[in-house]
Amino acid sequence: MAKLFFSDIDGTLINSDLQVTPKTRDAIRQQIVKGNVFIPVSGRLPQGIMTVAGQITKNCPLVAYNGALVLDEMGRPLNSQFMTAAQAVKICQYVEKKNNGIAWNVYSGYNWYYSPGNNEPIVKREEQIVNVEATPSSIAEVKKLQGVHKMLLIGEPKLLDEAQAELTPQYPELYIVKSAPNLLEVMIKGVSKGNGVKILAKEFNVELKDCWAFGDNYNDETMLEVVANPVLMGNAPQDLKAKFSQVTLDNNHDGIAATLKELD
Repeated sequence: MAKLFFSDIDGTLINSDLQVTPKTRDAIRQQIVKGNVFIPVSGRLPQGIMTVAGQITKNCPLVAYNGALVLDEMGRPLNSQFMTAAQAVKICQYVEKKNNGIAWNVYSGYNWYYSPGNNEPIVKREEQIVNVEATPSSIAEVKKLQGVHKMLLIGEPKLLDEAQAELTPQYPELYIVKSAPNLLEVMIKGVSKGNGVKILAKEFNVELKDCWAFGDNYNDETMLEVVANPVLMGNAPQDLKAKFSQVTLDNNHDGIAATLKELD
């Protein structure tokens, strides 16, 4: 029976230099050779996932936008959940009214839009991390979109904590979660990495007891909770480590490879 190995990307699959190390790459490839399936799961857009996953394998299923878009290995959508353009506009307006250095980013399908201006440097940094170019846009342009898979707010951690505390009660229909101290993700309620994992487990007819998941942050929590074999990275926050018994090495010391080696 095939096993499924789900992995977050940032802080998990790649190290601080944004690379998949040879040790981790080879450990995952060994599992693929055995007939098991590697599935990247990320808040990133599909192209940003494949810039990393492509270092390991030419094609694979993937979970993008924290579960809002799930694709099979041929790139066919198995799940696509949108918030409306009007909902996204309200968040953009909130950010622009605050005018405190937070940058809004809107993701729709394979497109990534952002508001140019004073926030340009922090968006450019995110472009470098995911190796994908964003498109300068405006609230007027966001209004015209058919739907939005995800929004990403980038800014100072304390300011994002405040934004999360203010936006969560205002928009109960949205799922607002931090994926890193300086990143706040916004999606429609019902979207989660855990749901994406369930969709692909069903697609491959593999029971959750034969699924592993690797993650390092709060947006990975639902994914770790649904599989029988959750593995938390050593660089995860302490309160998450208190929730999950299996903690591996950090992302700079091949935590994924260490766990996969134990399975052999």
